[in-house]
Amino acid sequence: MKDVFFIERDPYAPIRHCYAVSKVLYESKSQYQEILVLESPEFGKLLVLDGVVQLDEKYEFMYHEFLAHVPMHAHPEPKDVLIIGGGDGGTLREVLKHESVRRAVLVDIDKEVIEVSKKFFPTLSCSFDDPRAIVVNEDGYKYVQDYEGEFDVIIVDSTDPVGFAHVLTTEEFFKFVFRALKDDGIFCAQTESIHYHLDMVVKIQNNLRRVFPLVDLYTSVVPIYAGYWWTYSIASKKHPVREPSREVKVKTKIYSEDMHRHAFLPKSFYERIMNRSFSF
Repeated sequence: MKDVFFIERDPYAPIRHCYAVSKVLYESKSQYQEILVLESPEFGKLLVLDGVVQLDEKYEFMYHEFLAHVPMHAHPEPKDVLIIGGGDGGTLREVLKHESVRRAVLVDIDKEVIEVSKKFFPTLSCSFDDPRAIVVNEDGYKYVQDYEGEFDVIIVDSTDPVGFAHVLTTEEFFKFVFRALKDDGIFCAQTESIHYHLDMVVKIQNNLRRVFPLVDLYTSVVPIYAGYWWTYSIASKKHPVREPSREVKVKTKIYSEDMHRHAFLPKSFYERIMNRSFSF
C-alpha cells in the first residue's frame, strides 16, 4: 500500500508537521470548525481541528498531565474547578484524578468535539460520565463572567489563542477569571511554543501580571506541537506555584513532584524573556 500523508496547515507556525496516516475515520464541519479524525500507525488516532493536529493517542498525556496537575497540585485543596475548552476530555480526566474535587465544570462551545471524542478517543473522554463532571456547551469567555468567588482552579485548554480563541488571552478576560476565582484561586492556560510564539507568550504573561499578584511560566515537551517546547502560563492570587503544595498521589505517566519543579523555567531565564533581553 502506498504511503499516505497528512500535512498540517497551521498558519501560526513557520513549520508544518507531516503525518503518515492509514485511514480517515471521521470528517465533518461543525458550526465552529472543521473536525477530522485520522488513524496513524505511529501516533494512534489524531484529532485535527481546522487543519491543525490537537492531540494524538500516544503522547497526549505529555500535554494534559502538565496542563492539569501543575495548577491542581499548586493549590492545597482544589474542590471546584472550571475547564474552558478541552472538549476532548483529557484535561477533565486528569483533574478528576484529584479526590478533593467535588465539581469540575467543562465549558466547550463546540458540542461536536465532545461527541467525537466520546466515539473515537475513549481513553481521553472516560471522565465525562463521572458524577462530578458538569459539561456546558457555551462560550467560555461569556460563561466565566457570571461568577464571583466560585472556583479554586480555572484552566483554559483552548486551540491556538488566535482567531475566536484570542479573547481568552486578553487582560479583560483575565479580570473576569480573577473575579470568578476564590480568594486563593489559581489560573492556568496553554500558551503556545516558546520557540515560535515568544512574542505571544510575553504578551499573555504581561496581561496576567496586570491582574494577578503571582504570575509564572512553565513548559513541557509535546512531540506533536510546533517547536515541541510548549508553554503554560500560570497565575495565582495567593499560593506559590513552583512547588507542589501537597504530596502527589494521583496516578500519572510523567508528572511527579520533581517534574513539577523542573517544568518551571529558571528564574534568571524567565526574567530575561520577560525583559526581552533574550530571543531565538
